[in-house]
Amino acid sequence: MDQTVPPLSSGPPHIAFRWLLRLRWGAICGQLLLIGLVSMLFAIDIPLLILSAIVGFEIASNLLFHYRLSRGSRVADHTFALVLLLDILLLTALLYYTGGPMNPFTLLYLVHITLAALLMQPRYSWAISALTVIAYATLFFLPRYEMAAHDIGTTTLGDLLAFCHFEPAGLELLRDPMAIHLQGMLVSFGVSAAFIVFFVGRIRKALDEHQQTLTDLREQKLRNEKLASLATLAAGAAHEFSTPLATIAVAASEMHHALKEKEGDPELLADTALIRRQVDRCREILYHMAADAGEHLGEELEEFAVQWVIDESLRTLPPAARERITVINRTGDLMIRMPFRTVSRIVRGLLKNGLDASPPGATVALACLLDDQHLIFEVRDHGSGMDKATLAKASEPFFTTKEPGRGLGLGLYLARSAAERFGGELDIASRPGSGTVVRLAFARSRIQPQTG
Repeated sequence: MDQTVPPLSSGPPHIAFRWLLRLRWGAICGQLLLIGLVSMLFAIDIPLLILSAIVGFEIASNLLFHYRLSRGSRVADHTFALVLLLDILLLTALLYYTGGPMNPFTLLYLVHITLAALLMQPRYSWAISALTVIAYATLFFLPRYEMAAHDIGTTTLGDLLAFCHFEPAGLELLRDPMAIHLQGMLVSFGVSAAFIVFFVGRIRKALDEHQQTLTDLREQKLRNEKLASLATLAAGAAHEFSTPLATIAVAASEMHHALKEKEGDPELLADTALIRRQVDRCREILYHMAADAGEHLGEELEEFAVQWVIDESLRTLPPAARERITVINRTGDLMIRMPFRTVSRIVRGLLKNGLDASPPGATVALACLLDDQHLIFEVRDHGSGMDKATLAKASEPFFTTKEPGRGLGLGLYLARSAAERFGGELDIASRPGSGTVVRLAFARSRIQPQTG
């Protein structure tokens, strides 16, 4: 593992966890401030020793989490859950010793629920929400903690009403309605918690899907830009070479005709014929080079059977290579409408990759399959396979593991581009020591001839 890039700096979970710890520091400062103000300004004897122990535990735990984060510990959902569960328990303890359900700061429970809904998976956020409601409800059932100077349930409310110039004579009548009010707060709290988790979770899911869509569009734009660059390069090369090749072809034809009329040296006649054949081969290479750049040079869409693609792909391979290929065609008499030469070259390229990757004499399987939505060309080899790093780069342009001069590293990239152009995809499954399976899928709705 590369020690120069610490894992704690490489992902949203670590960033979110850092902010969570900062939030805890803010909560600790707020708690200390409130405890100090109440103890100095109000005639309430709060249990300073117990409250100090709770806040001290919060400080110690936050320092521990900071230490673990600095050591590069992995931040997972259960880590968030542990911190939030600890904070819920500590907040419950603080509330119990400072008024129980009468304490107005019970609303702080909603902060934990919101954080869980934003930062964690749904099952964790629902669990945190349920535990928070249980903790809040527990305050109603635990024995009431009695303050040393005042009874929160009787005197504090009277003092507050007197201070506001209300007559406290009806205080006894307000006790039952107040109990009903507190119980209603518990119910409303549970409903609010459910709404927060549900709607925040749905919003978060929608935002994640939107972000993934934007990422996919950016990647597709980048691939299209690379494809356009390759097409421009190929078109330029074809244009530059077409004129000298045409000149060579004409000159070779004239030489061959002149030597034939004068009954010239048979070896020279053979050489001129060879030049003509090589010129034709160069033209074919230029065509394939342009096709490899993702453009089929205006090749028309035509209707043909899948078997024709198989026959054409095998025909252009050497006899020894054809003998190593086993074919299974389960498409029947399916007719498709695509650029024939382009598809044949892509399938042939996949077969050549499989042959090159497999040991001498090993077979390569070509299967043509159908499902409800796709036509699939599957090539399975018996090579050494690819590790995760190689597999991740396999379909990138100009990436190849072959020896220099044996490939440009465009075959899989162009196969994927063609598949996406016709509504499909390229899937590669491989691992070291178990060979590779390449599945080239085309959407049947995009390639089958339209009827009617």
